Amino acid sequence: MTIRTNLAVAAATALLLAGCGSKSESEVASGTYTDPATGKTTEYKVSGSKDGEEGNVTFKTDDGEVRFGSDAKLPAGLTPYPGSKMTGGFTGSSEGKQGGMAGFEVKAKVADVVAHYRSQIEAAGLKIKSEMTADDTMIIGAEKPGDEKTTIQVTATQEGDMVNGAITYGSGG
Repeated sequence: MTIRTNLAVAAATALLLAGCGSKSESEVASGTYTDPATGKTTEYKVSGSKDGEEGNVTFKTDDGEVRFGSDAKLPAGLTPYPGSKMTGGFTGSSEGKQGGMAGFEVKAKVADVVAHYRSQIEAAGLKIKSEMTADDTMIIGAEKPGDEKTTIQVTATQEGDMVNGAITYGSGG
């Protein structure tokens, strides 16, 4: 990424954080940016809502797409822990590869949340390759047998009666 592209990302992220989308999401800003050094064009779109609680920023190029925001997506085969609120994340795709991160929070016990995702990960055919518990945090990592590039990691931290966490995933290549 060039410095100009980094500036475009920072500006769009600032717009996102300043006030963006819910179920009544609408476009706040959009356009294109052409890198003068390469001539490559990036399209961007910032969407938001009247309440300013959530929103999205999307960047598209000929090589792929990156989306940041409130409508975080879990990888195929995973469903949120019951009662969870998705808190944001990002997705990206390029050249047959895709990945992302989805944040969540829920009133629960960390062990129950991790067990929920573990069973879904294993049912999707991935194998747990690593597990770690440190203080109030549990982390599991899995990969698809024979495909080291298809991975999922669940990180969950107990904070009082709440669990805050993230699911990071990638595939393809």
